[in-house]
Amino acid sequence: MVVIAAVGFAAGTINAVAGGGSLLSFPALLWLGLPPLAANVTNTVGLLPGYLGTALAYRRELAGQRRLAVVSGLIALAGAGLGAALLLLLPPDVFTRAVPFLLVGGCVLIIVQPRLSRLLRARTGAGDIGTGRQGAVTGAHPIWAYGGILVAGVYGAYFGAGLGVMLFAVLATVLNLALQEVNAIKGWLSLLINALAGIAFTVFGPVHWVAVLVLATTSLAGGHLGGRLARRLSDRMLRLCVLAVGIAAAGWLVATS
Repeated sequence: MVVIAAVGFAAGTINAVAGGGSLLSFPALLWLGLPPLAANVTNTVGLLPGYLGTALAYRRELAGQRRLAVVSGLIALAGAGLGAALLLLLPPDVFTRAVPFLLVGGCVLIIVQPRLSRLLRARTGAGDIGTGRQGAVTGAHPIWAYGGILVAGVYGAYFGAGLGVMLFAVLATVLNLALQEVNAIKGWLSLLINALAGIAFTVFGPVHWVAVLVLATTSLAGGHLGGRLARRLSDRMLRLCVLAVGIAAAGWLVATS
């Protein structure tokens, strides 16, 4: 229980700052003896309060993005429903084999995002799925934003490790927002995706409720602390944190696959 409490707090903090906290908590649950499927669903349900803590810490940045939060949230929920169904119905290793490649692609997006965003804005102007200028989507076709959020929703509900990295990369590329506002939307979508997946796993999955109770308590505290910490970081430092976690996530998954 001490180990679970420690990794829950650390995972909640990391998820708030950059995403990828499941890369601590999921292996810890495996190490403690839970089967892979049980560890995966327990991890999702247990870390859910941590995403709530992050969303609360970023409520100021979210206040001006209500339309964007609603539209992107509905798309993320649709993807999460599909991802949860895939996890419960398909063999566990089918989608996991693609995860390292998805994370590497997310890291590449983070590296090229500033130049790519400037190029797209210069060539095509800005679309709009948000509220005014702050809700603008780079490019005349927001289908890229919608598609990226949908895929992230599927992935997040199915496995979840590195979800924040993927969401940050997609949102920072297609949204004409400051990175702190991007991080706020990322935290909101992560909360919705994991909430829907958590409900499905609670009903149909082999959840270990003692571990969930400990994870939930400590990840909530870590998520709130991490959200307050992330709001103090510069855009450059925030991008470097996300990139570092993404590279570590991809390397861990390649090494253990």
